[in-house]
Amino acid sequence: MNRNPKKFSVVGAGALGTILGGLIKHHRPDLDVVLVTRGEHCRQIRQTGQVVLHGPWGQCSPEVTATTDVKEIADSDLVLFTVKSQHTAETARQIAPVLGDATLVSLQNGVNQRELRPSVRADRLLVGMTATNMAITSPGEVTLQRNGLSMIGSPDNVCPSAIVQAARDLLAISGLPFETSDQILGIQYNKLLLNTMGYASVLSDSDFITDGILFGPWRRHVALPLLNEGLTVLEAAGIHLGRTSGMSDVLRFGRLLRALNTPGVDGPARWVVKQLVRPKKLVYSVYQDLVRGKPTEIDYINGEIVRLAGECGVSAPYNGLVVQMIHDLEKRPSDQFPTHEQVIARFRELSD
Repeated sequence: MNRNPKKFSVVGAGALGTILGGLIKHHRPDLDVVLVTRGEHCRQIRQTGQVVLHGPWGQCSPEVTATTDVKEIADSDLVLFTVKSQHTAETARQIAPVLGDATLVSLQNGVNQRELRPSVRADRLLVGMTATNMAITSPGEVTLQRNGLSMIGSPDNVCPSAIVQAARDLLAISGLPFETSDQILGIQYNKLLLNTMGYASVLSDSDFITDGILFGPWRRHVALPLLNEGLTVLEAAGIHLGRTSGMSDVLRFGRLLRALNTPGVDGPARWVVKQLVRPKKLVYSVYQDLVRGKPTEIDYINGEIVRLAGECGVSAPYNGLVVQMIHDLEKRPSDQFPTHEQVIARFRELSD
């Protein structure tokens, strides 16, 4: 990749792609930034010529180009690929003719290199994971809710290290933390296991932290069974987890869950977090899709564990239940979620 990039494009610019593209343009006004997006989000950006970004920096409104035409990414030095997982293969085929020598970085939910490989040169394909959390608060406006670490790497370890580093350096212009790793598959599954629990909290429209991990019955009957099942499946598949920092590491997170089960710890921890820390609710993409009446990515998160389990001849009933319940919710009105108690009861039935 050119060490002095001229053009950066995002394909599938939702909350993540918009905030990264916007922040890079904010810090590098000379860089041509193109956001391939759609709907009201696209129309608003095209009308104003800018995106509005909220975060620790306050507010900024960088000028970017928004389009629905993937051909406008031509001549890009780096293409950030952030489409919904279920659209990976189709979108990758659409952009293949205009990719040229561009480096493509997939920062998607799930593990999607199988769908990307047929359309993207192996020596220009990077994948990764991000622990950031952001949301489109209104068309053309995105708020950063959690500034977590993002990591990228070559899924087949054939992309030259200079290209990997150049991609990392360009993405880091955003001011958000980026690192590289030669164990990116294990890191992707690390994040995926965290999401299997986070997506389960969406079943009752609950807050993952205060109503989930800090609520004993949900933690014991939903979170820990999902985590233990995921670890068993990965072990059967021969996939070794890559480690990340802080609570973004699922093994470290698992130790926290078990520590909270210590008698006398749960209540005080819940009070401290709710009264003193007051964390913002994490808004997961699967929740946003449900309230908008759109298909979700659940088959690429909890469904990925179910798929791997089937390949290895083991079972994954807890993750299978999440997939089933999310698909049921996709068919219901957007404001009809089961109660917290109903979700816990469904999971308890599996262990009884």
